[in-house]
Amino acid sequence: MDIESLRQKMLFLGLSDAQLQGIASVVRARTFRPGEVVVRRGQLDDALYVIEKGSVELRAPAPDGAERVVSVFEKGSYVDEGYAGDFFGEFSLVDLEPWSATVVARERTVLLELKRDDLYELFSRDVDLQIGVVLNIARVLSRRLRLRNRR
Repeated sequence: MDIESLRQKMLFLGLSDAQLQGIASVVRARTFRPGEVVVRRGQLDDALYVIEKGSVELRAPAPDGAERVVSVFEKGSYVDEGYAGDFFGEFSLVDLEPWSATVVARERTVLLELKRDDLYELFSRDVDLQIGVVLNIARVLSRRLRLRNRR
């Protein structure tokens, strides 16, 4: 993974070349076909996913038991007002709870997978990297909440 591509992601905004190189050394690209499940509801997962190409939808149970789409994640820009976020799975970094929804690829999608243990290892060596990533996650969560409240 090249660091210029990582530099364009909201999750890595403001990180140094050396920090991006560390991320690049542990990231894994995964490709999903339309309709393919990335993570299933009830599954324990230990990864954060960054959208490189394509989009996914988050499906949660509705009161009648059917699944409904509650959110769509696609490659975005941190300056785009309609931005839903170019990453998901951030809760996997802090809790050990199973997923409460299912994530499904909407089209051919390439995700960059970052395993929790790999990120924690990088964080243990570079507290500034940890602070930068956590702040970027907080910024996106704040923006998602603000956009949802406007609706």
